[in-house]
Amino acid sequence: MAHQAIYRKWRPAVFEDVVGQGHITRTLKNQIMSGKIGHAYLFCGTRGTGKTTCAKIFSRAVNCLNNKDGSPCNECSICRGILDGSILDVTEIDAASNNGVDNIREIRDDVRYVASEAKYTVYIIDEVHMLSGGAFNALLKTLEEPPEHVIFILATTEPQKVPQTILSRCQRFDFKRIKPSDIIARMKEIAYGDGYDISDGAYTLLARLADGSMRDALSILERVVSSCGNKITSESITDTLGISTLDSIYAITDSIINGNADGILSAVAEILSDGKDLKTFIGSLIKYFRDLMVLKISQNSSDALDYSAEELVKVKSQCSRLTFEKISHAVSVLTDAHVEAKYVKSPRVIYELALIKLARPETDTSPAALADRVASLEQKISEGAPPAAAAVTAAQPAPAISPQAEVSIERRLDALEKKLENAELKAKSDTGADEESKKPAAPKKAAPKRLYSPIPADELNSENPIVKLAKNWNNTLNFILNAMPHLMAALMNRDITIDADGIILLYKKSETLSKNLAVRYMDDIKKLFTKATGAVCDIKAVTADDIGEENIIDFWTLPAPAAAEEPSADAPKKGEDPLDRLAKNFPEVVELTDDKEFLEYGSEGESFSQSEIDEEEDEPEEFLEDHELRDEDEE
Repeated sequence: MAHQAIYRKWRPAVFEDVVGQGHITRTLKNQIMSGKIGHAYLFCGTRGTGKTTCAKIFSRAVNCLNNKDGSPCNECSICRGILDGSILDVTEIDAASNNGVDNIREIRDDVRYVASEAKYTVYIIDEVHMLSGGAFNALLKTLEEPPEHVIFILATTEPQKVPQTILSRCQRFDFKRIKPSDIIARMKEIAYGDGYDISDGAYTLLARLADGSMRDALSILERVVSSCGNKITSESITDTLGISTLDSIYAITDSIINGNADGILSAVAEILSDGKDLKTFIGSLIKYFRDLMVLKISQNSSDALDYSAEELVKVKSQCSRLTFEKISHAVSVLTDAHVEAKYVKSPRVIYELALIKLARPETDTSPAALADRVASLEQKISEGAPPAAAAVTAAQPAPAISPQAEVSIERRLDALEKKLENAELKAKSDTGADEESKKPAAPKKAAPKRLYSPIPADELNSENPIVKLAKNWNNTLNFILNAMPHLMAALMNRDITIDADGIILLYKKSETLSKNLAVRYMDDIKKLFTKATGAVCDIKAVTADDIGEENIIDFWTLPAPAAAEEPSADAPKKGEDPLDRLAKNFPEVVELTDDKEFLEYGSEGESFSQSEIDEEEDEPEEFLEDHELRDEDEE
């Protein structure tokens, strides 16, 4: 009998043998037992997770004459005929090589005929995302309403490339990556069945290399068996595959932590002398730093890492000596080196420089490297503090940093912090950036007179006619838009300012179309403005940057004009008698004076009293008759 690959020989024959996909196998078995079988299924997942295997098991189970709890018996004539290929009612198609419209048209023509021996005709289309657009369209109608005796099972590793019209017509099942523990359990069954002697470390390494794929794990196992025989250890796996051991990764990581550049060069030389691929080693180192990051940020993540108890102690020890910034910087530097090495003839130099940068961070002036150095210094200071007295024993005194060393570290930390703050600015600046910054700033250009005419300061007040027109702009605008509604986009909700000529409409640089529209109809706008307000006023449409922020006037907050000085109440009025003004302003003085007598008034020797004046005023006034006046005139 011809040799058969391990993954084919041990391909699961029933749903119970499928590893790590219990959520899918349980659903499929329940559908078969209840008779609620769909007409189209879509199996999604990464390589080696059991998509095609489940499709083949399902195709036998729906046609099995004696299925056992939803799984095929693999003993009836239908199951044996499907297994050996004598029954053609189950067809498997590789869409990668049969992706044309004609291939799908053949399926569309064949589905008319009922199954020859089985109950259902099953079409398994693998890598369905490789079908062309025309092929998907040809399959669409048949997939939507197939005959009752037809079942389609589509399998793909890239469901995002399958059209939504296809996805919506299928029952979708997503296959998970298989856990390392499940891979190890399955490989132990296979090793027991085939008589392989595999160490625990080899199981762990195989599960780690499989990366969630059962088929990859079995393919690697077969390669190692072919090279080393039935007795397999982790060393035999690394020698066969040319990969680096964890010891090499530990050695490189210790050299990075201790700043030992010589140790890094020696480890790289040893890796190459052993025939290992340096690119593969750097990829393994990146994964290792990823595990260190997981341990650093989550203390409960040990179980999720694929390490033995002895290895985990070493990993945790190295993790405690690294800062998160150091781990992050290491992943970034190694990833960049991985990419850059593809385009050079000597990738070894690129990888060695990257590792030396990590060991000697002072040679790297990037912001990430500076942050790494600051974090390392902070960790040294925190670790250097002496512990509590109760924890210090005479046998094992706690390590401490001398006061002189502590001052030196703090000084270096301050210097690094300042350098880190300026790192990004220095990286972006050109050689002559400092000289340019020292030059005096260029004076701002004044706004062109045709765009802005300043208002004299003594006229800039709330009583200015232009200010009043601007405050009434909303009402005027409504009148303009009623007459010209097509200018709504150009004028509505528009900021305005004023100058000595009139009102200025302000536009942003991105509003070129609106501004041009306003300029196009500006003559009509001015006419409607005059009609609405009765005032002749200039209106301009300009960009705000053209006139400058300092020239934009907030006319709502302008002060009132200064009031003219009113004459004082004490100031004499024209033609007013000073005595009357005195009597008006000081009535109490005049009143007191009226109660007294004037002792002397007029010429010397003449005197009179107030009573005499009153008596004279009391005498009746004599008036002459008309004839008496004429007689006096004649005389």
